[in-house]
Amino acid sequence: MKKHARECQRAHITYYLRVFSGRDFLGYLLDISREGFMLMSDYAADLNRIYSLKMKLPQTREWQTLAEEEKSIEFKAQCVRSRQDNENNNFYLSGFKFVELGEEENRTIGRMIREHKIK
Repeated sequence: MKKHARECQRAHITYYLRVFSGRDFLGYLLDISREGFMLMSDYAADLNRIYSLKMKLPQTREWQTLAEEEKSIEFKAQCVRSRQDNENNNFYLSGFKFVELGEEENRTIGRMIREHKIK
């Protein structure tokens, strides 16, 4: 049986990680799980569209030892919901599910979740 998205362990990110679609800045990562992530941006993402994305990794000490080419991950994700933020209507919150995620990217996301899991 497929888990409901809210049942997945979700990590709330305490610093803004930038997410890009090609060269275009798409938004900031708010939280992430093994299933997908929430993005905050200046505009609504296109519902049901599959995006080719690149996410910059944290610039914290734990991640600084990575080689330059390892300081971001690339993947494909589909926008499954997008709405205006209730608290600040200048922003939009868009939920994405991973549709194509490599083994190394999956490990990196797992590490992010472990380091930021809600206690």
